[in-house]
Amino acid sequence: MDIVYISNQIKYDILTICGKPATKAYNLLTDTPLHSIGYDDDGELCRKLENKLQMVAEEYQTGRSISRGAVSKNFTVRQCIELVIV
Repeated sequence: MDIVYISNQIKYDILTICGKPATKAYNLLTDTPLHSIGYDDDGELCRKLENKLQMVAEEYQTGRSISRGAVSKNFTVRQCIELVIV
């Protein structure tokens, strides 16, 4: 499992789900809170991100399962990555 590649994929997904440019997603700092890049209180984007994180976990066979409600707007990028690969 290539942790750097998976981390960059997750950063890309985080940015594209909230409609941000993702051409240099690898530059997204891991201590960035999701709310600072557009994730909001209603949780719709968080649910989309949970689904995408589950897809990444399955694709790379990390053995992780991301449940509904696992991600909140107060999560950091690092916490999202840890849901998939730690």
